[in-house]
Amino acid sequence: MEEAEEKSADESFLEEGPRVRILEASLRLFVEQGYFNTNVPDISKRSRCSVGSIYHHFLNKEEIAGQLYRDGIQQFRLALSNAIDPKQDPESCIVSIVEAFLHFAEQHHLLSRYLWLARHNEFLNDKVSKPTVVGFDELGRRLTKVIKVGIRNGQIPSLKAEIFWSIVFGIPLSFVRDWLDGYTSLTPSQAAPVIAQACWAGLLGARPKDA
Repeated sequence: MEEAEEKSADESFLEEGPRVRILEASLRLFVEQGYFNTNVPDISKRSRCSVGSIYHHFLNKEEIAGQLYRDGIQQFRLALSNAIDPKQDPESCIVSIVEAFLHFAEQHHLLSRYLWLARHNEFLNDKVSKPTVVGFDELGRRLTKVIKVGIRNGQIPSLKAEIFWSIVFGIPLSFVRDWLDGYTSLTPSQAAPVIAQACWAGLLGARPKDA
């Protein structure tokens, strides 16, 4: 039975295009044994793609790493964007975003290890984009709208973007890293409600004392 399931998984993997197989194999190798300990022949063996095929799709190992990181950020931000309802009040919005962050980490364990634990600036030549910025994508547009309404209505304080993100994601990011490293028995989903409320309280606590 187990052999049949393993064969089925292999067949499913091989049905994917070579570019996808290369990226999936590279992600597993980078997480399992580290970027610097992984070479192109390793990727070739794990992906079942020839070395020539790898160089056909990617310039080098660094380009694979960069593509994985950009794809991961895009997937992460899309999950957060989908969690926002523009009609939500600011508190519900912040709670939804933080919970979406924590659920994403649990549902995409391997990708989260790559995004949150790898030191990407050590092996990516291009400037590494920070996943937790407001930005100009759909997440940024939705969040900006909610924030502006909240500030105008006096529900949240006016803060610089970098401070806002540090408060909203500082606690969940710290928890996710501890969880990925095996330092907590609670899962991100289990901790999500408490952490989300703590982040909202942190935003309220950033209000100037004379406000």
